[in-house]
Amino acid sequence: MNLRVLAACLLLTLRVSAADVQQLSAMLDEAERIRANDKVKSRELLDAVERDPLAQRDPNLIARVQLLECAWADEPAIAYRAFATGIAAAERAGNVPLRAKLTRCRAAALVFDGKSADAEREYVRALALARQAHDARLESDLLRGIGYLQYDRGAMADALANVQSAYRISGGIGDRKGQLDALSMIANVYADAHVAQYDRAIEYYRQLLDDYEKHGEQADVADTLFNLGSTFERRNDFGAAADHYRRALAIYQKLDRKPDVADTNRSLGLALTKQGQAATALPLLDSSLAYYSGAHDAEGVAMTRQYRGMALRRLGRLEEALRELDAARRYYEQGDNVRYLEKNADETALAYEKLGDWRNAYIAATRHGALQQKLAETRRDELSSRLRVEFDAEKKDQENRALLRENALRERSQKLQVVVIALTALLAGALAILFWRQVANTRRMRAMAMTDELTRLPNRRHILAAAEIALDAARRDARPAAVIVFDIDRFKRINDTYGHAAGDTVLQGIARACRLELRAFDQLGRIGGEEFLVVLHNATAPQAADVAERLRAAVERLDFTSIAPVLRVTISLGVFVADEYNSAAALAAADSLLYRAKEGGRNRIEMEFTST
Repeated sequence: MNLRVLAACLLLTLRVSAADVQQLSAMLDEAERIRANDKVKSRELLDAVERDPLAQRDPNLIARVQLLECAWADEPAIAYRAFATGIAAAERAGNVPLRAKLTRCRAAALVFDGKSADAEREYVRALALARQAHDARLESDLLRGIGYLQYDRGAMADALANVQSAYRISGGIGDRKGQLDALSMIANVYADAHVAQYDRAIEYYRQLLDDYEKHGEQADVADTLFNLGSTFERRNDFGAAADHYRRALAIYQKLDRKPDVADTNRSLGLALTKQGQAATALPLLDSSLAYYSGAHDAEGVAMTRQYRGMALRRLGRLEEALRELDAARRYYEQGDNVRYLEKNADETALAYEKLGDWRNAYIAATRHGALQQKLAETRRDELSSRLRVEFDAEKKDQENRALLRENALRERSQKLQVVVIALTALLAGALAILFWRQVANTRRMRAMAMTDELTRLPNRRHILAAAEIALDAARRDARPAAVIVFDIDRFKRINDTYGHAAGDTVLQGIARACRLELRAFDQLGRIGGEEFLVVLHNATAPQAADVAERLRAAVERLDFTSIAPVLRVTISLGVFVADEYNSAAALAAADSLLYRAKEGGRNRIEMEFTST
């Protein structure tokens, strides 16, 4: 065979191979496109490609096959193996976009495996690869994934910043679905109990619901109904929450989305429990627990056991409730999930209190207060507020640009100029309003940083700083000072019996009464849910005892018959007096004395005087 014939044969072979690769690639495209809606056909296409010898040699095809296998995996271990094979092939091919997508798939498997911290690191790696590949759609998707994990661990400001970026990127490339997903995530942040912008969240969810219903996207309709249910639940509108959960559940069942059915049954069970229907809720929670156990979903099991513990406590099955809560706590401690640990500690304290085990109730309540403080320190409310304003400004700006483009299609040049001028004036006015709102927000946040919103007393940070200053001055000037730590006796029972609004009224009444009993230069602040700290400047032991007794008696005299005719509220107090002491030790001593007052029968004072 001469060289000309050999070259022709080689060229023909290359053309055939290129055509085969193109055909197999098209089959993989189709398998990916229909995977969510036609699982059988998608799997058949993937199997057909895998059997082809060419797909076993071409590194790009190997990587694409393993990417789909990773997406298909119903167990994390399978996804991890697919990732390992696929990433090696993608690296051989030098295919950065495939490396990014495979890394994203591994991150999703880590989330399913309950390894959120590892998943977040993988998402960040995938994001760097997506940016290297200039894949804006994937970049937006990854920012949403990172934002979700940050939201889940309580880093609201970081979550909002990343999802806001995703919203902006999706809008820039005309990706309607990506932009709606980002808007949904932003609504999720606003709907979180620690951001508590519920009306804003509901507004965005309803925008999403209208859009999804208009396009007939039933799965997204169900997801949004579920999110609305969650938001109404956080707003304590449990009837509306249950209604939205049931509507979502009907769609999920029709679509045969078993994981979502389990999630919705669990959330509906929680809403019914909070509505006082724990007996109705328990079968729903049992059904969810069976599903998560069968799916080896450790996170789903832990969350459902926590909710079962809450329902069992309300049914009086306290030993069972404590077993469920303890199992959930052990799981959440592995990942240091402060949000769920906080609620777990609260429920555990209530269960022990109903059992009459006051020591363990106090330990759990103390842990709950510490977790509340830790969670508060991560929220960075001021940054969340600023980012919210920036997002709203960006959203309005995009709406204005859309309006401008629409006018350009039907107006002549001269009229368009008038519209542009008008819009510019409106935008300038809007920016001025936003500027003054930002100034007002800054002033408000400065006050909020030092003040407890409910009682208008100095907050924990403020009053602890005051205690440190007072005790430093006592040490420097060789004179005494005192701290009093007190809390409301059986306050959890008040909340459970009469509701949180009644509990808030009690807190406000006690704050007002105690403030009137203090000397002009003493300070009172709220350091926890029902716990207060009094800083007494230049106070001897008799003076501190006198102030403590006035506080105790003032609270005992308070009239809460507007809440319930039989409601009587008392406080227990721990008083520590020192003429030279550091603030941390003084507070710990006062806290210990408070515990002793609780143990001694409540509505009493325990006091200690130390001179060093």
